[in-house]
Amino acid sequence: MKQRNFKFNLLKSIVLISMCIICSCIYAQEISIRGVVKDIQGEPLIGATIVVVGSTNGTTTDINGNFTLNGVSTTSVLKIDYVGMQQQSVTIKEKRFFNITMSEDTKLLDEVVVVGYGTQKKGMLTGSISNVKNEKLTTAPIANVTNMLGGQLPGVIAKQEGGLPGSDSSSLNIRGFGIPLIIVDGVESSLNNIDANQIASISVLKDGAASIYGARAGNGVILITTKRGTNQKPTVTVNSSFTLQGSTHINKPQNAGQSAQLALELYQNQEKPDEAAPYTPEQIEKYFQGTDPHYPNTDWFGLAMRKYAPQQNHNISISGGNENIKFYTYFGYNKQETIIRHDGGDYSRYNFQLNVDAKITKNFSLSMDANSIYEDKCFSYMGLNGGANFWLRLYSTDAKYPAELPDKSKLAYGGIAEGNIIAAGSTELNGYQKNRYRTNRINATAKYDILQIPGLSLKAFISMQETSDKMKEFRRQNLFYSYDIDTDQYTLNRGSDPTKSTESYIYNKQFIQQYSLNYENTFAQEHKISVMGVFESTDYRGDYLMGSRSNYTNTAIEQIIAGDNTTSIADGTASEMGRASWIGRLNYSYKNRYLLETIFRADASARFPKHHRWGYFPSVSLGWVMSEESFMNRLSFIDNLKLRASYGESGDDAVGLNAANEFPYLSGYGFDGQYRLGDVTYSGLYVTGLANPALTWEKMKIYNGGVDFSFLSRKLYGSVDAFYRLRSGIPGTRVNSVPSSFGATLPTVNLNAINTRGFELLLGTYWKLGDFSMDITTNLTWARSKWDKYDEPDYEDEDQDRLNRKTGRWTNRQFGYVSDGLFQSQEQIDNLPYVYSDLGNNSSLRPGDVIYKDLNGDNVLDWRDQIEIGKGATPNWIAGLNGTFKWKGFDVTFLLQGAWGYSTNVDLQSVPTNFTYEHRWTIDNFDSNALVPRYGGASTNSLFSDYRLHNTAYLRMKYASIGYEVPRRWMNRVGIQKLRFYLAGTNLFTLSTLSKYGVDPEVADGVSTVYYYPQQRTFSFGVNLEF
Repeated sequence: MKQRNFKFNLLKSIVLISMCIICSCIYAQEISIRGVVKDIQGEPLIGATIVVVGSTNGTTTDINGNFTLNGVSTTSVLKIDYVGMQQQSVTIKEKRFFNITMSEDTKLLDEVVVVGYGTQKKGMLTGSISNVKNEKLTTAPIANVTNMLGGQLPGVIAKQEGGLPGSDSSSLNIRGFGIPLIIVDGVESSLNNIDANQIASISVLKDGAASIYGARAGNGVILITTKRGTNQKPTVTVNSSFTLQGSTHINKPQNAGQSAQLALELYQNQEKPDEAAPYTPEQIEKYFQGTDPHYPNTDWFGLAMRKYAPQQNHNISISGGNENIKFYTYFGYNKQETIIRHDGGDYSRYNFQLNVDAKITKNFSLSMDANSIYEDKCFSYMGLNGGANFWLRLYSTDAKYPAELPDKSKLAYGGIAEGNIIAAGSTELNGYQKNRYRTNRINATAKYDILQIPGLSLKAFISMQETSDKMKEFRRQNLFYSYDIDTDQYTLNRGSDPTKSTESYIYNKQFIQQYSLNYENTFAQEHKISVMGVFESTDYRGDYLMGSRSNYTNTAIEQIIAGDNTTSIADGTASEMGRASWIGRLNYSYKNRYLLETIFRADASARFPKHHRWGYFPSVSLGWVMSEESFMNRLSFIDNLKLRASYGESGDDAVGLNAANEFPYLSGYGFDGQYRLGDVTYSGLYVTGLANPALTWEKMKIYNGGVDFSFLSRKLYGSVDAFYRLRSGIPGTRVNSVPSSFGATLPTVNLNAINTRGFELLLGTYWKLGDFSMDITTNLTWARSKWDKYDEPDYEDEDQDRLNRKTGRWTNRQFGYVSDGLFQSQEQIDNLPYVYSDLGNNSSLRPGDVIYKDLNGDNVLDWRDQIEIGKGATPNWIAGLNGTFKWKGFDVTFLLQGAWGYSTNVDLQSVPTNFTYEHRWTIDNFDSNALVPRYGGASTNSLFSDYRLHNTAYLRMKYASIGYEVPRRWMNRVGIQKLRFYLAGTNLFTLSTLSKYGVDPEVADGVSTVYYYPQQRTFSFGVNLEF
């Protein structure tokens, strides 16, 4: 009986086990599933990623939001991701079709942000890092990405100082520290020639987070990441736009009547006899009328310049792939013409990019990037940048000369060395400057995951970047004539400068090797750890070659060989530099609540001797996500609240450099020394100065504290940061504290120190009501620096100490005289209780001259009366207001940028403009507050004072756009994913304290307010297409 029961129980057990196995097999069988992914409005989400958790099996949605996935187990879990949406997970079980609705991610804590040598989730950041995505950079067509950053990111101070095509970038300054390091896809590069449509994101490292770049990160780091392929079917994106660009501010030259009137006033103000006056009132009136051929009034400005110049931007990209291989390819074209009417030249740029990411095996992947940028510039030989160039000639060409002569074969003389402004601006008549810039970069990355140790991987990165600049200048020689109507005779006034050709070639090569070990894992579901170790080496090489000849007998051959060989000039140099680095980073998170990041970098630079070659740069930062604490659960309105604190060190090895010596720890030498032996002078080497083997790094220590917050589903969000940086070891020479009788050029030493302090504020609000959404952010940055230490003598004179001492005082102070309007009568001058020391007495003062205050009351106006009257040329304050509004297919975006807390030197006296003429003091314009003193007045009118130096503030509509996207349900029928039309503009209007002076508030420091290519206002029409 027992045996029978045993057999029965055994058979029962076998049957039960078999049934469990069969059921398990049935339950875990592989199936095919389908589904659709939409947003809460029911619109399909294109490109949403669906992945089986724990595998590489995945796909993306098509243009209708549909997806199909094969080989899926019924026990699997699907993870659905889409940018800006909350991640979802669903278990398959028995379902075969999934209708998935995704909600917006109001916290955005899972958004990935690029940091040094990697990425991190936004919620895990402990450093002060600002980030902007592609959507904010491509609102309006721009030729230079830097012009979209000012006012958009807290801590970034941008100033667009000109509008020359190809050279219209904004100067970038992070927190007032200086020029930042630019890293493009892991390689030190330029931001000025990258097409905005190539960029996926831009991150700005502003505190200890920048320490990971060590020797080059002292002024902060800007990281640019370009687009890559995604797991989706191939998608073609086309963007095309046409733009008109015109000047924000440009003053016209004086006409013939105005210049004649000023010549007369200058003569009269010199108190010379009336009978020898250059013009009579009757002649001046005829010049104003311009109807008498003996008294022409030529509008050279209208003949030489145009109000608007065309610009075009076109690009196409193709991206796609699957779980094993992804690709992205891009081609862009940009062309800008100048506002010079006749053969004024242009700028063209071609951007090409190809990225391929391949998964070779389960744990081994390769990436290859190829990037090429071709730039071509062709402008007049005169040059169009600031200085004594085309713009000086524009205002110097005399309107009293006609633009054309009866004999059309002869060029009309206009009173300048180049003949006239039309010829000076023409590449055909005056000659040209041509530059061919080439940038080629190849990156290769290999990654190997060590399966035996989950989370451990090895990575190798190699990059080679070559840049070159081939420049050619060719100056033509022309003959210019004037014409006597009465005698019908032509007079050769002058020939332009002799023909000349100059060619140069600059070549630079950068080779980078990076080898890294990475480990990332989570323990007990609460402890997340990430460790990275990197070895990096960078080698630089450069070559320069130049040749020139002049006095061409025939300009048919525009090559150096055709010039006079007795005028030959040749020059050439070569350079090498290198660095080696060890880098480490540790990130730790406990319950996503307590965050720690430590960084250590050691850099060796060839610019220093062996015993000073290494610099060490640590950083530590902490984060506390208070909103994850249990005691915060009652405050349901808080989405996110995080406190941050950091300390970091970084450096700069570009200390004490000059054109003669890039290795100042060695004695430099030059080749053009002159030695005399007997009666013969020989050329030879000479020492450029004493070496300093003790010269070492500039070092920066930065402290930062901040708060990130989000309330009520991002109805209010933002961040606040405060920072302090100490920059020490600033190079200098002891010219102030060492006697001038020392007898040699002193070496550069680490002498001085500057501290900088400031704060940043970012506030935003996001609302979504049905089909309407808006996202508005505003940011504010203040930063200012003091001299912590400066090598200077001990000043014994109180006023010298007040005016000259730097230690302990702001670095951007400017001193000058205080003005008090203009003299209105001779009696006012005669009753002046003090004497202008620069004039010896006040006898040369006249009504219309500038009044300066005797502030110390010693009855003498001299240098002791100067006080602080302004600041430097870089704003201490910068702010931005950025808004995006969407309703159904319509979108409106704008950026208002403002800046203040800086000064601009406006010299209206020395520039012959129509504005100067109309705002000068005269007997008829008897205004004590006239913007220009009497013409040809006292020499003291040009003293540096608040009459010229003006505190500057402005608010500018940096860009705005309005667009309409055709409903996708219409476009999907013809296979189009997206079709959008838009109108956009940049620099649309400006409110400025300098408007009354006719000056753009972003004019460069040290450049005349008119002698430069002005900033441009643009109007664009464009289309975005995806299929």
